[in-house]
Amino acid sequence: MPQWTTEPPKNPSGYTLRILRTPATKPLTAIVTTTDVLGCNTHYVNHRTLPCEGSETCPFCAEGHSWRWHGYLAAMLTDSLEHILFEFTATASLTFANYQQLHENMRGCLFKASRPSGRTNGRVVIQARPADEQRTRLPEPPDVKAILCHIWNIQNTLATERHIPDRLGNIISIETGNGKQTSKPPH
Repeated sequence: MPQWTTEPPKNPSGYTLRILRTPATKPLTAIVTTTDVLGCNTHYVNHRTLPCEGSETCPFCAEGHSWRWHGYLAAMLTDSLEHILFEFTATASLTFANYQQLHENMRGCLFKASRPSGRTNGRVVIQARPADEQRTRLPEPPDVKAILCHIWNIQNTLATERHIPDRLGNIISIETGNGKQTSKPPH
């Protein structure tokens, strides 16, 4: 028999957010729900952005693919209230760095990202200011690193490893944060 509820679980397995970049023709307006920018060097391979593992161990660097830094913030779109991951380049991140220096963290930053040229690869301009905190109650911030690891299908044991005990408190399995669970053999 199903267990009916009036809302989805708070932490569904495989929870992920859609990654959005600045559109070419219409500005993207959102409110940041995380406290910090998170970023890494990435490669564009086979029509996908993938993380760089460092020049000495990265297979994409070995194949000659160039890299560039991408930053990520969790944000809520103001028009649809969809929670998303916003992806941006190092140049576009300067506005966020200035905002964070003035306001201590990114949570509650209302930003508008646009491409004045109207081209898909045009320069991104970001305007940022504090959201009206009297009128805005933001959702809990998601674990951006865990979501990116899930999307990229890489291990994330350091960030979100959660030990699952049995009735007696013995660890029987480990959730790694990328939608996978590993069983731990008994001692």
